[in-house]
Amino acid sequence: MNKLHLFQNLINLAAVDGRFAEEEVAFLAQRAERWGISTEEFDTAIVGLEQGHVEIKLPESRLDRERLLAEMIRLMAVDGDLAETEKQMCATVSARMDLSTVEFMRVLDRVLAETKQ
Repeated sequence: MNKLHLFQNLINLAAVDGRFAEEEVAFLAQRAERWGISTEEFDTAIVGLEQGHVEIKLPESRLDRERLLAEMIRLMAVDGDLAETEKQMCATVSARMDLSTVEFMRVLDRVLAETKQ
């Protein structure tokens, strides 16, 4: 999955609750800079949300699916706490991507350990 599609997925996930928390905006801005997402591409993704275009594109490869899951968990934990509802949402998306419970827990544990460092 290319970085632009991954970034668009993260923006769509952040918008699920109808608002962007300050921490989510900072996280998305940091990811955009790290991945070379241009201001125009960032703005296009936001405009798509305003027009009601919210779509999560599931990656083809297992590695890309795990990467998307890890980024989702990072985004949802950016406020310092991964709420139970957020874990459930990640687990649901993980299941839709055909990742097993063991794979989900492995990615979850790895990402949460990273965020505590």
